[in-house]
Amino acid sequence: MAAFLAKYLSPLVVAGLLFAAGGLLAFTAVNEVNGMVKDAKDMATAERNAFWKGKIAEANAAKEAAVAAQLRAVMLADNKIRTAEAEAETKLKEMERANAALPGGAACGLGPERVRILPR
Repeated sequence: MAAFLAKYLSPLVVAGLLFAAGGLLAFTAVNEVNGMVKDAKDMATAERNAFWKGKIAEANAAKEAAVAAQLRAVMLADNKIRTAEAEAETKLKEMERANAALPGGAACGLGPERVRILPR
């Protein structure tokens, strides 16, 4: 009976072992392919993230440059306005002094002397 079992079951055992080895090799191959796919995905994600970080940095630099340019323009306009205000204040004080120096400073209305000191 042992010879009978050895003779007829040996091919089944060998086939089962071969099938198990094939399954193990297939599992290992699938794991290796999954690892390669995961590595490729991680590398593509890292490249994409680096690309967009660069684009965001460029946009931020452009925005900062625009803000700085606007700030310079505002400061220049502020200087011009302050200069114009100072000049207007100086002219007003000169006109007031010239008006006070005219004879009849308490008189009502405009005489020819007062009209001459008005800006044209």
